[in-house]
Amino acid sequence: MKLTFRVLLGRILFGLAVFLVLAGVLIPYLWMVSGSFKTTLEIQSADVLKPELSPRWFPRKFTWENYLRVNRTVRMLDYFRNSIIISVGTMVFSVGISLFAAYALSRFTFSWKRMYTLAVLSTQMFPGISFLIPYFMMFVLIKHYLGLPMQNTYWGMIFTYTSFALPFSILMLRNFLDSIPREIDEQAQIDGCTPSGALFRVILPLAKPGIAAVGIYSFIMAWNEVLFATVLTGRETKTVALGLLEYITAQQARWAGMMAACILVSIPVLVLFSLMQRYIIEGLVAGATKG
Repeated sequence: MKLTFRVLLGRILFGLAVFLVLAGVLIPYLWMVSGSFKTTLEIQSADVLKPELSPRWFPRKFTWENYLRVNRTVRMLDYFRNSIIISVGTMVFSVGISLFAAYALSRFTFSWKRMYTLAVLSTQMFPGISFLIPYFMMFVLIKHYLGLPMQNTYWGMIFTYTSFALPFSILMLRNFLDSIPREIDEQAQIDGCTPSGALFRVILPLAKPGIAAVGIYSFIMAWNEVLFATVLTGRETKTVALGLLEYITAQQARWAGMMAACILVSIPVLVLFSLMQRYIIEGLVAGATKG
């Protein structure tokens, strides 16, 4: 079948748009990979006006030193461990809480259901910085009246990030559960399952794509967050997002070391996303088109 000029033009423009998006995403990342194998001197002495010092994709002097020294100038391994604990904890609590909340919104009818949904949705209208001082004051009050330290603790950061991840997670997972026919629940209850039994034995296996999307969203959100980590963490709980900033000081900027650290920091997210890519896409598409 012959392609019309309009269809052909549409495909060319679509391919061009995809190419531009990929180029905008991959070129900075590839440049960071290239810079991680350069010396700091080569990066800082680059000069576009001098051919012998002009920036190059391939290092003039290839070196692994930036990766070998990544934990010497900055305690990146400690920060890496902190981020893993906080991000995994946020992911577990976000998935667990949002699953029950989304199941209730999807399957049950109660008088304040619409009001609750609107309240959850309205939290997305406010910028995160508007919650910074309230969270800090809440942590201080909890420490004062309950004696429970929240600032500079793992559970304090997990509580903070979970509360930020829940609104979007609940709504997305609710929309995904709405795409699962209610007849499946009814059939399970006819066979003797309780509502909770139907959730864990029948609905949970079918909701894996939605759960994966919620899990990766909450993990990445906690992994990359900087603002609240700056105020609510300390030396013992500092995350990798803050650790990367330590490569730049008032005396010097260790760009090559920072690029190597950025590559290492991005590996967990890339691996997690690659392993769960199919489930994530299914969950995001269902969550965006249903409900």
